[in-house]
Amino acid sequence: MAEAKPCSTPLPPGITLSIKDSPETQDEADEMKGIPYRKALGSLMWLQVATHPDLSYTVNLLSCFAHNPGQAHWNALKHALSYVKGILDYGITYFCNSSLHPFGYIDSDYARDVDGQKSTEGHMFFVGGGLVSWASKRQETIALSTVEVEYMAFT
Repeated sequence: MAEAKPCSTPLPPGITLSIKDSPETQDEADEMKGIPYRKALGSLMWLQVATHPDLSYTVNLLSCFAHNPGQAHWNALKHALSYVKGILDYGITYFCNSSLHPFGYIDSDYARDVDGQKSTEGHMFFVGGGLVSWASKRQETIALSTVEVEYMAFT
């Protein structure tokens, strides 16, 4: 990935990954065995936890396929690594003049998981002008409406 061209988004726009993208034949599985999918995903996860909340959704999505990744999953992970190449100088900054009153944002999607119809939620909270808490996770229950998804994310 040293020669990769930096990308402007962590995942390709409109991408939909599924368990159906996993290897179906032994030849496909053997081809994927030599690919360091879990190592690369672990590196992305470390970045996401330490300083890059913009990778939260990407890591959440790609982690769902870590047990049996396919070529489509690997291509998406390489795209994320290309994105990282373009944001190496980015980080979280705190300002001494900023308000210490916490504020945050919460959002979710509705049943975007094509395999299990579950929704993904995320949150970001700021103090002193800098991010102090962030996460993206798949909801444990299946929501019946967009309102229910947002309510579950908020709680």
